Amino acid sequence: MTIYIDLIFIINFIYDFCILLMCDILLKRNSTIKRVIFSSLFGEFSLLFLFINVSKVIGFTIKLFMAIIMVIIAFRYRNIKYTLYNVIYMFLCGIILGGFLYFMVENFKINLRLGIKYLLLLITSLIFFIIYCKFLIKQKNNYNNRYRVKIEYESNIFNGVGYLDSGNKLISPYGNKPIILIEKSYISYKKLKLFPVYYSALNHNGILYCFKPNKVYINEKEYNKVLIGLSDFSFHIDGCEVLLNARMENI
Repeated sequence: MTIYIDLIFIINFIYDFCILLMCDILLKRNSTIKRVIFSSLFGEFSLLFLFINVSKVIGFTIKLFMAIIMVIIAFRYRNIKYTLYNVIYMFLCGIILGGFLYFMVENFKINLRLGIKYLLLLITSLIFFIIYCKFLIKQKNNYNNRYRVKIEYESNIFNGVGYLDSGNKLISPYGNKPIILIEKSYISYKKLKLFPVYYSALNHNGILYCFKPNKVYINEKEYNKVLIGLSDFSFHIDGCEVLLNARMENI
C-alpha cells in the first residue's frame, strides 16, 4: 500500500488543530490562532512513530509527554492543575472527534480516494465540532442559570425550577420588592390572596397580579422581601416554571 507522507501530515495537522481549538473554546483559554497552529505543528512529531517500533507503554508515555508540551504551547503554563486540566480535555476532545470520524466512515461510505475522503471528513468534523461547542456552551450557560425554588405560602409549598432571567427586572412600586414570575398553570392561583401591581416594561406597561409569600428559598437560600407575580404566558424554558428576578443579587 502506498503511503503519502504529505497527506498524512496535513490530516494529522488538521486533526490536532481541531482538538486544540475545541479545548480553547470549551475551556475559554482565549489563546491565539498562532499558538494553536504552532502547537499543532509540534504534534506532527508523533508521525515519527509510524516508522519506529516501540512498545505500547513507551509509545503512550511519549504521546502523553507530547500532549503536555502541546497544551503548554497552545495555552501557556500557569500551574500543574491548569496544565493537567488542559491535557485531560485534549484527550476527551480527541475521543469525541475520533468517534465522530469513525461514525462517518462506518455509516457514510464515500467512493473517493482515501486522502480526499479523510480530508472531507475532517472538514465535516470541523463544522461538527463548531456546532457542538456552541451547543455545549449554550447548554452550559442555560443550566448554570437554573436554580431549585421552594415557595412557602400559608400552608402551601410550591417546589419547582427557576431560571435567572436577565430580562426580568420587575420591581414593585410598593416597597421596591423584586417580583418573581411564575406560570399560572403551575399553581392553584384561585386560592391565593392576589393584589394588583402596576408595572412598566421596555415596550409596554400594565397590571400584574401578585401575592406575598411567607418565604422563598432559592438553592436553600432564604428570601423574604419578594413578591410572586402570576404570568398568563408560558416561559417556554425546558423544565422551568419560575422566572427569577435579575435584581436579586448573589443568588
